[in-house]
Amino acid sequence: MKPLISIIIPTFNRAHLIGETIVSIQRQTYKNWECIIIDDFSADDSEKIINNLIKKEPRIKFYKKPHHIKKGAAAARNFGFSKSEGEYVNWFDSDDIMHTKKLETDLKLIMSGNFDFTISQSDFFNEQGSLNKKMWNETLWSLDPINDFILFKIGWGINSPLWRKESLTRRTLQFNEELITANDYFYHIQALQFGLKPIIINKTLVSQREHSNQLKNYRFKSPSKLRVNQYLYLNKKELQLNTEVLLFLNRQYVKQFSNILKNKELASAVLFFYKSWMINYYFKTKIKLFKLIILGAFYRVFGIGYNKLN
Repeated sequence: MKPLISIIIPTFNRAHLIGETIVSIQRQTYKNWECIIIDDFSADDSEKIINNLIKKEPRIKFYKKPHHIKKGAAAARNFGFSKSEGEYVNWFDSDDIMHTKKLETDLKLIMSGNFDFTISQSDFFNEQGSLNKKMWNETLWSLDPINDFILFKIGWGINSPLWRKESLTRRTLQFNEELITANDYFYHIQALQFGLKPIIINKTLVSQREHSNQLKNYRFKSPSKLRVNQYLYLNKKELQLNTEVLLFLNRQYVKQFSNILKNKELASAVLFFYKSWMINYYFKTKIKLFKLIILGAFYRVFGIGYNKLN
């Protein structure tokens, strides 16, 4: 019996795009899959469109996320995982495209040895269907994967890996539901931290859509990025972070801290400033943060000085 692959897709207001994603899954040369779609409280016709597809495709399973579960793709993916029955898992987004032989290629290689997940390339296309970028990252792997992944010297997208379900269960690897963004990034870092072993596939197996309806608001993104930064810095010894990464994390902490103050979130900034002392970032970093708080307070009260927060 060929192993079952669970493709788990969170979706929110993707009625106009999810059909194309599902067609790409239906065209897979490997046929033993289930597609689990978790609706994250969509307000469009997603449910109607997916239910129409289910009538013709029994391998698709559709769930509306219960209201007691947090909103967001992270919670939707975790909920989808709890519903999955496959031996292997492929996270996927509701607006991207699977190349025809993705599952077949992934499965063949992950079963060729003692591997926990696969890594492959993705390209990017725009709303007009034109190719924007040929690869996610020029380099997929290195001899120092944790440090290089944090620095974006290597990298891959959430759609790329095929995961051995037993490996995820054994290490209790889940998506952090407190993060609004940087969730995929954090998930992959933890996979490396837990010692999960990949096999590298130097082929493009996913096409990722770039469009205007994506989260770009620093007000929502910056707190999540700061929390990931704190986790990395707090665990720097276990992760064996090098000096280049520590410098990078200090610079990024200041940058995202500044973005919070630009949105006049002074109380949140004070909390992140306090945690910077507890986690013991560089002294120069803490001085910069203190100065930014003073400027941020001035900006919030008087409405001037925005440019000084850069």
